[in-house]
Amino acid sequence: MSTKISTHPTEVCSHRPDPAARVRVSITFPSDEITLCAVAGEVDQFTADELRRHLIGALDKAAPRVVVDLSMVSFLGIAGLRVLFEARSRIERAGGRLLLVTGPPCVDRLLQVASDDIAFETTNVLAGALLDAA
Repeated sequence: MSTKISTHPTEVCSHRPDPAARVRVSITFPSDEITLCAVAGEVDQFTADELRRHLIGALDKAAPRVVVDLSMVSFLGIAGLRVLFEARSRIERAGGRLLLVTGPPCVDRLLQVASDDIAFETTNVLAGALLDAA
């Protein structure tokens, strides 16, 4: 039995799933005071723009408190961290507050490593974040 290995660049890259299929981002407004951004899937260099498009796009009409729920994230890379930092900077300039709901080890590890340079306010319980944000 022989296996054919393709060396043609378009064949190698064509199997990468669409970024929108690898990460799901939902923006809701549970109250006048809270904007909730729920993220699920992988946030890496290929999908971070999808997160940026939804999260940063919602900041113009965002409530004073923004909660980003990362509890369903299976991978968080540096590109995702940059989006979160960008969002936090914009929110704070507007006088608001950003809370991250963590939990998955991949999220906690990256935030721990980055904490010397970029510290985020976090919790591991969504209900607590929503109550705290109110």
